[in-house]
Amino acid sequence: MTESDLANGLRDIWDFLTEPQQKALYDNAIGLNCDKGDYIYHDEEESVYLYCMIRGHAKLEKLGVGGRNQIVRMFQPGDIFGYRSFFASQEHTTEAIAIENAQVACIPMTLIERFCLVNPELAMYFLRNLAIDLGKSDLRTLELTQKHIRGRLAGSLVFLIDKYGTESDGRTLNISLSREDLASLSNMTTSNAIRTLASFSDEGIISVDGRRITVLDAPKLKHINAQG
Repeated sequence: MTESDLANGLRDIWDFLTEPQQKALYDNAIGLNCDKGDYIYHDEEESVYLYCMIRGHAKLEKLGVGGRNQIVRMFQPGDIFGYRSFFASQEHTTEAIAIENAQVACIPMTLIERFCLVNPELAMYFLRNLAIDLGKSDLRTLELTQKHIRGRLAGSLVFLIDKYGTESDGRTLNISLSREDLASLSNMTTSNAIRTLASFSDEGIISVDGRRITVLDAPKLKHINAQG
């Protein structure tokens, strides 16, 4: 992992830092190479690092009722995560898992905390980010508890488009998820996700080729999402 890799991964906060702080982050950062399915950190593990996605994608899961995992967040290059538990003086309450081969920078939170105490812009960034994440979490909770199955799956597909974009054709999702992950993201069983995907395909809203999903009728997909 080069310094430019780290600077790009931390692009949202890199310019808030002084040159000595940037150097200290790079000198203390640990590069973690993950294969698909590897854990970046575990539930109930001590919160020690701020994690930054350099390459690849990852998911954040929380164990739910009946032992079923729920995806609560997704990460792509440039996203940082894992710091909430440290600021709350807690162990991790979720687990982060690579969904494809990935590289993650691990930065000691004690260093981040020390910088926040002398760098108001950096401290405000984390405060603002935590507030934004809380708002998104509240909205996501409402969607997953009040929407019908079709609305939840449509919402997940719209979310994936907004988060990851599309391939060069402008319609195919730029991320491929297993049916299990898509179901977890949508708060439904895998069998319900498969049936709903098939229904959307029959209606000409999407086409499915393995894990590749192409949106054929974006307005209708958004309408189903909005209607719930």
